[in-house]
Order: sequence, then structure tokens, then C-alpha cells
Amino acid sequence: MPKSILTIGILAHVDAGKTSITECLLYTAGATKNRGSVDKGSAITDGLAMEKSRGISIKTATVDFVWQDIQINIVDTPGHIDFSAEVDRALSVLDMVVLVVSAVEGVQAHTLNLWESIRERQLPVLVFMNKIDRAGADLEQVFNDFEKDLGAALFALNYGNNSDPDKPEVIDFNNIQPYINTPIVEKSLENLAELDEHFLEAYLEGIIDDLPSIYKKATRQIQAQKLVGLLFGSAKLDLGIEPLLNSITNLVVTKSIKEKEPVAKVFKVEYNAKFGRLAHARLYSGDLKNKDTIWSQNLQREVKVNQIFQRKLGKIEPVGQLAQNEFGMITTSEIVLAGDVLGKTKFVDEFNTITQAVLSVQALAQEEKDYQKLGEALEILNIEDPQLEFQWYKEEREFHLKILGPIQTEVLKDSLANRFDIGTDFLPPTVIYKETPKQAAEGYVRYWMPKPCWAIMIFLIEPAPLGSGVTFTSKVRTSAISVKYQNEVKRAIPWSLRQGIKGWEVTDIKITLLNGEEHTMHSNPGDFLLATPMGILRGLEAADTELLEPMYAFQIKANQTLLGAVASDLNQMNAQINTPSFDGDFFTLTGRVPVAKAMDYGIKFSATTSGKGRLKLTLDGYEKTTTSADKIRSYKGVSPLDEAQWILHNRGAFKADERRR
Repeated sequence: MPKSILTIGILAHVDAGKTSITECLLYTAGATKNRGSVDKGSAITDGLAMEKSRGISIKTATVDFVWQDIQINIVDTPGHIDFSAEVDRALSVLDMVVLVVSAVEGVQAHTLNLWESIRERQLPVLVFMNKIDRAGADLEQVFNDFEKDLGAALFALNYGNNSDPDKPEVIDFNNIQPYINTPIVEKSLENLAELDEHFLEAYLEGIIDDLPSIYKKATRQIQAQKLVGLLFGSAKLDLGIEPLLNSITNLVVTKSIKEKEPVAKVFKVEYNAKFGRLAHARLYSGDLKNKDTIWSQNLQREVKVNQIFQRKLGKIEPVGQLAQNEFGMITTSEIVLAGDVLGKTKFVDEFNTITQAVLSVQALAQEEKDYQKLGEALEILNIEDPQLEFQWYKEEREFHLKILGPIQTEVLKDSLANRFDIGTDFLPPTVIYKETPKQAAEGYVRYWMPKPCWAIMIFLIEPAPLGSGVTFTSKVRTSAISVKYQNEVKRAIPWSLRQGIKGWEVTDIKITLLNGEEHTMHSNPGDFLLATPMGILRGLEAADTELLEPMYAFQIKANQTLLGAVASDLNQMNAQINTPSFDGDFFTLTGRVPVAKAMDYGIKFSATTSGKGRLKLTLDGYEKTTTSADKIRSYKGVSPLDEAQWILHNRGAFKADERRR
């Protein structure tokens, strides 16, 4: 039995080579007899047909092996930003991260996104500079860019020498003396000297011969997360893989929870044709067996564990039990979602997501007979990825989903065809706007017919500052509306605001319950829950609303010769542009641009810069925009403003979209 278990995540910008590195780690550790190939579609962690055909990772995959008597769980994550929700979920269960950077392309836009998430979570990280054998690899430039762009102090744990393109090599740190004066090694030693007073003294005197001692000092700073360890290599040539394995096992300690009771975190849910709904989880403490019951923090009740499986080199096998820090797939009596914690221990997990969905798409069944089947399939996909926020509007016979980018629709279309045998079309994505009140107004509701029912309220609706969200306060005495009914009002606020009078979610709003009354005989549980949306929508109708559009913060780095062309593109998109900064032959430009204008800019930017520039787009709040007919949506489902139908719908007589509650 391994003496401990360590969980690492392999993260990178798309095409940096992280899946190839995962295959090399498995092969070097002896877990596989042959090294899988992304190009040939034989990578173990790429199980989907689309992953094999396109050579990209779409879903998070886990594999494990043993190295130096330590079991290493590897979580291989997607590199494309359209699938970053998978990465967000994976980050929550890691002990450390291996961040892969290409020695040719260097620091790319998504590298910056990943770095910010890694640092926010304070995860230990090792950087692996891959593809040192490739033409155009500039190790020193990538080293310098990483330090400057990411604000990291790197320390080279080995040295990559690609001076002979036909024979690139990786030199162990203890043999690095011939390269001690190279810029990469010099800067690494300088970074260490700034943190270690004893080494600083020796460094200034030129006493840098005791390489094992220097390495030991550096590893202590890496473990303290003051330095970032860097290794060079090539997955294609199997260079630097063993040093990477040794660094992982020697530098990182497993995160454990000292609890006797089982505590697990679910980071992924998938539907399997044979085994049904599988919740992928890491068990942090205790042990978990088939037929055990365990508390679901999301559902707030006990759930029964039916069966436990593990994936062994791509194959799902029943195991019946999980031990501390093991990964497994659990089938349960109820629907457990990704992000749920099983057990009573609380985790600090309120972190920013890498990116947020600002686009909406409508899915259409190619054949009318598949309408119901498509809706059921999308509900399954929504359980696997809750960020899709799937809405089935049955009155309009429409399916709507939120996506991060256009590639996601290709994946959805492929999944629906291959997994569910449904031909699906997607309408072009539209920007997700929001609404906010134009002015203060009151909304009055009197729900007292047909009896027995009674809920009377007056709401004050007021605009709030941009980015402030939703606030609710009550000025009504509990003698007029009791606590239990005021709690119903609070519960109803979020879904009352899912659609405003222009069809979009309402935000940046202050809602005050000014007055109201209940009836001792006629008021029933649910009356105030039903009446609240009617009062709030009336208030919004009286106040009118204006639209808010999502904004990207952009960061652009490219050659100075392209500044004019890039600035021209940005001006055409009505971008807010800050003063550029210059560094050698390169400029950096920052600012903000409407998402609607920049949806397809990545393709144009790549063409303008011949793929050699860097464009980072980050959702950066919302701003007021002009209202036009093309931006307004009709209300989906039964509107609270249509009071008669709304009351019938919520009292069970009107069959419409029950998902809204």
C-alpha cells in the first residue's frame, strides 16, 4: 500500500501539452505500457469522441499511479477557456497544480486566468516549460515574461539546454555549474538571495559551489510559496518527466482533514450509460462504503450511497469503499450536484470563477419528434454542468442555455448526437443583458381572491449603484405580517427578479417592503410567496427599467508595429482605451469593451497579429446601454403581471413551466 495519496491538477492554456504530459507521467511511472497520443486519439484521459477527433480536452479526467511509494491522483483539465467551469470545479479538490507553459507560445491569455485562480486559492504550484525541442522555443524570453506578466519569482529546478536543436537536453540542478552564469540560473539564484539572508551573503561573495545546499534552500522557499519551482522538458521526447515526478513527490504535502467521520467533496457529475449518474468525489477523511448514508450540505439531508466505483486507466470498476484522500465515483439515492460537500465539515470555497457565462443560446431539435427527448437530455447535461442554467420554457416550446463561448455549442451538439442520438441546431449566441430600475416607484399587490388566501403588500422599488446587486429590507411590523410570511417574501425575491419587464434578470435594485397585512383566517403558507412577484413586477412596470450590458476588461500585448491596427479595431468596437505602455518592441494596452462588440474579436485579433499577440478578456461588470427592440425579450413562461394566469399557474390549475419555482 502507498504510504500517502497526493492529488495534482495539470493546467494550461490550450495546446500547451498538458494531456501529453499526463500520458508521459503514467508511462514513466509504469502505469501504462505504451504512451498515449493526443494526435492519434489514444490518450487515456481523452475519453469523448470529440476529444479524440479534435485533440483537445473537454471534460476533467482523473487517473492515478504510484511513484516513490506515493499514490498520485492526476486531474487532467481542459485548456480552452470555454470549458473553464470544469477547471473551477477541479481546483477545489487539489493539493497542488502543475501549470504547463509552452516554450514557443509562452505566457498566453488563459495562462493569466489560471494563474489568478491558483494564487487566489493559495495552491502550491510547479511550472513545467514544455516543448523546449520545438523550433522557435525561447526559454529565456518565456522565463522573463512569466516573471514579469505574472509577478512570480521563479527558481529553475533544472536547466533546459536547446542550443543544439537536434539534441535538446535537461540538466539536473546538481550538474548545473557549467550554466551558472546563464540569465535563467542567475535570476533564479538572485530570487533565492532576496529571501534567504545567509545565502545572500554567500551569493554576493560569489560562493555558489554547494549546489545541493542551494537546492535545499530553494525547495524550502518553494514549499513556503515564496518561490515558484520551474522545470524544463518536452513531453514529445519524454524529457524532464522524471524530474517533474520527483519534484511533485518531494515538494508537496497532502491536504488532510483530521476527522473520523467521512467528508467528501463532489467536483464533477456525469451520466454513464451502464451505471447511471456518477458523482466524482474526493474523500478527505474517514472511509465511505456502499450502503452508507452521508449528509449532503447542498440538499440539507442524508443521502444513501448505493455504489462506489473508481476509474482504472479509463475503465470504471466497482470498489465498494473509499479510504482517506482517494477519488471515487458514487451513485446516490438523490441528485447530488458538483460542488456539493458530503459530510458536516465546512470548506472555504468562495472563490472567483475563471470566467462567467455572458452568452445565451437556444437549442432546437432538428426533428419535431425529438422535442421532449431533447428537453430531457438537456436536463441531464445541466446536472453535469449546472453553469448551463438550462431553462425549459414549455409554453413557448423553447430551450435556453448559458454558455462561455461558441466552441461549447459544438460540444453540446456533439454530445447530444453521440450520447442521446438527437440532432440539434443552435441559434447564434446572444449577449445576456440585465435590467435595473430607472426611478423609484411603488408596487401594490392584493391577493385575496379566490379564497382562502390573503396577502397584501406595498413594495418600494428603487435603483441602486452599479454592481451593488439586490438588497431587501422590511419596514413592516410582525403584528401586520408575521415572521413566517415575511420569510416567504425574502425567499421569493430572487426568482421574482429572474425576468424583468424587458425579459432579463433584474439587478442593482433596492426593494423595501413598506406596508402589508395578513389575515388570521384566510392567509395560508405560500400566499406571500405567490404574491411577491406580482407586487415587484408591478413596481418595475411603474418605475420602468433600463438595460445593462456586460463588459470585458481587455489586456493586449503585441508588437509595436501592430498598435495602430489594434487601436483601430478597438475604436470600432466603442472600447474605452487606456494609455499604452511599452517594453522593448512590445506594447501593452488595457481598457474595457462591450461584450456584444467583442464576441468575435479573438478571431480577428489572431489574424491581425498572425497568432503572435496576446488577448485576455475578463468579464468586468455591467454598464448602462441604450434600449432597442432587438435587445428586449418577451417574458418566458407565465408573467406575474398576467395576474389571473399567474394565480392559476401557482395554485396548480395552469400547467406551465414548473421549473420557475
